[in-house]
Amino acid sequence: MNLHAHLKWRSIGYKLFILFFASMSVSIMLMGYLSYHKANDIISSKVSQVAWQTVQQADRRLELLMNEYDNRSLLIFANKEIQKGIVGEYRESYDQSYNNQQIAKFLSNLVNVKNDMLNIYILGERSASYRFTNNGFAEIPMVSSEEQTQDWYKQIRAANGQVVWYGIRSPLVKSNNDEDNKPVFVLGRSIKNFDNLDQSLGVLIMEFDPEPIQQFLSEVDFQAQGHTFIVDGNDTVVADSDGSRLMRPSGLKLPHEDSGFLTEVVDDKEVMVVYDQSKLTDWKLVGMAPIQNLVNDSREIGYYTVYLVIGFSVVAIALAFLVAKQMHKPVRMLLWSMRMAREGDFDVQITNGRSDEFGMLFHSFNTMVTRIKDLIDEVYIQKLLKKETQLKMMASQINAHFVYNTLDSIHWISRIYKVDEISTMIFGLSKYLRISLSEGNDFVTVKESSELLESYLSIQKVRYQDKFTVSMNIDPSILHYRVLKFVFQPLVENAIYHGLENKRGSGRLDIRWRMEGQILYFEVEDDGIGIEPDKMAELTEVMASEEVVGEHNFALRNINSQIKLTYGKDFGLFIESTTNVGTKVTLVIPLR
Repeated sequence: MNLHAHLKWRSIGYKLFILFFASMSVSIMLMGYLSYHKANDIISSKVSQVAWQTVQQADRRLELLMNEYDNRSLLIFANKEIQKGIVGEYRESYDQSYNNQQIAKFLSNLVNVKNDMLNIYILGERSASYRFTNNGFAEIPMVSSEEQTQDWYKQIRAANGQVVWYGIRSPLVKSNNDEDNKPVFVLGRSIKNFDNLDQSLGVLIMEFDPEPIQQFLSEVDFQAQGHTFIVDGNDTVVADSDGSRLMRPSGLKLPHEDSGFLTEVVDDKEVMVVYDQSKLTDWKLVGMAPIQNLVNDSREIGYYTVYLVIGFSVVAIALAFLVAKQMHKPVRMLLWSMRMAREGDFDVQITNGRSDEFGMLFHSFNTMVTRIKDLIDEVYIQKLLKKETQLKMMASQINAHFVYNTLDSIHWISRIYKVDEISTMIFGLSKYLRISLSEGNDFVTVKESSELLESYLSIQKVRYQDKFTVSMNIDPSILHYRVLKFVFQPLVENAIYHGLENKRGSGRLDIRWRMEGQILYFEVEDDGIGIEPDKMAELTEVMASEEVVGEHNFALRNINSQIKLTYGKDFGLFIESTTNVGTKVTLVIPLR
């Protein structure tokens, strides 16, 4: 049987299949999506940390190289011959020539220590200047006033002897030879007079081969085709690995923190940027690489996650189909059985012996069908009995009316012959019988119930003479409410027979009808012999039990049960009694 035959769109099986499949598929896809993004975030964070540490280590190496350049500039700054040559205090030309030879020798040795220094310019403001290049040493005229107005010259003078770093750029001191105007790594330093440190004698310009720094920057490896460069405090690139960005704005918005990493969008691509500020300058070593290249591993995880989602979705379809089929099968069995019962077959029974919730449903269905069949049989029998009862009631009413009419005749005969006791009892009995009939109704008004009691008491007074006095107090506002007919008189009868009849001397019987809210309290209180504790315990047990306990107190139990069946379990009889003091019985029912 195919899927469509099993799972029609209106069936519970189809809905269960959709529910299970949708919930499992969504859960799997959501789990895959969250897992992938969590892995991607972890990988990105780890890669960023590694890249950041790489840039920090590279920045320390750059600082070592710049420290070395700084130390070499200090050697020139502190050379006495250079100080003497700039000032020009010679006694004779031989002294000047000798001093120049010493300067040339010093600068030559300094340059030859490493092959990375290209040009040295010592621009004096007093007497002479010096230049050391690939073409050798030369004494040149002192710096001109025009050159002293250059921005770079003023910047070096303003640094007051500290190194001014210019990065990789075109030479500050221009040359007529284009070969000498290639980009170089430049630093400048003001030369102070040792005899008066507040006095500047000129400036020192040192130009280094940029290749070591460019090679160093190109070796900073992110394994992601990234770029590494150096920016100054104005966010201008002062060094890079290939010279493509020199002296241009970096286009990045770096935070003020000394070190860190962030993501930026450059040329419509999301890139990771790591940076670290040098301790020597305001420069920052910046590494930049496309995030897409950095998280190649997470892309593989993404593909793997997609494959897993697809695989588990197929498994989810199969499981959802099996679960839906297993859930739908007992439902179909129950529906078939219910259809048979609806068509009138109440002998149908589900014989599937399941022990789960469906088993409980099957058992309940079997019980329900059996009960319905029993009720149908019972109702049918009751209909037959009802017809028979109606016939008997008609006959009974005829007989009761005959008795009522006969008693009424006896009453009038006794009045004629002036037999007052017989007349009173016959009249009370006649009236009691007439109210009791009440056209077969189970409910009468409170007024009629009180008249029923008065008729009963009139008969009892003739019998007991002065054995007890009766006081009946009734709230006039409740006379029109309807109540059960035969629940009041037995309570009064019990009070007379069991409380007052066995008492020595005369007694008192108080009957009260009162209302609180919409609740009627009918109280019958006597000062008779009361109830013994053991009998009171038995009576309490009888009133609380639904079964017959003992052979006595049947009337009270019957009245209490009838009240609870008619009005609810919160209503009924409440008995209070003390031996040789009296008994109080309270009947509590709602007024309707």
